[in-house]
Amino acid sequence: MVTKATERDPLASTEEEETNVVVEKVNLKEIDRLLYHVRAIESDCHIIPQGSMKLNHKHEVQRNEAFNGLNNTEAFDLKNYSHFRNCLDATKKANLEADDAIFNKSFLDDVHTDLPKGCWSLQKDNTQTMAVIRNNVWRGFTAYHTVNTNEHGCIYVGDGLKNGNFCFMV
Repeated sequence: MVTKATERDPLASTEEEETNVVVEKVNLKEIDRLLYHVRAIESDCHIIPQGSMKLNHKHEVQRNEAFNGLNNTEAFDLKNYSHFRNCLDATKKANLEADDAIFNKSFLDDVHTDLPKGCWSLQKDNTQTMAVIRNNVWRGFTAYHTVNTNEHGCIYVGDGLKNGNFCFMV
């Protein structure tokens, strides 16, 4: 007589197995809160000019040595800036898997589509050669790009408090 082993449903409840598990509660420390805020600010705010980074043949992001900066009209338009983070946009994520993704300079999430509308402000400096971009939700975040150069960067100097009421202020 052949007996068939009973198969267990992978979606079945495991409550009886979990009763022996002891979960140790850990109090969060200030360093944990700080790490959360730094990562949240970096995810929401870290931006770069489009074309300053590229995908190599291994689909890894690296600095684009051929980037010579945005011209005078491109530098002062938010449509030419991207978030420097893992893609959140589903279509951009799907496009990254394609073989021709290494030729696309706009492979990262676009800044101009961020919500709420108006969360970014772009200004020219006095010399009209540097774009200064500020985030209005995380007050204290500033990015810059110098026209026709590969010079760009960003900094956050703030209190670590997100302006959750910004959508009501616009």
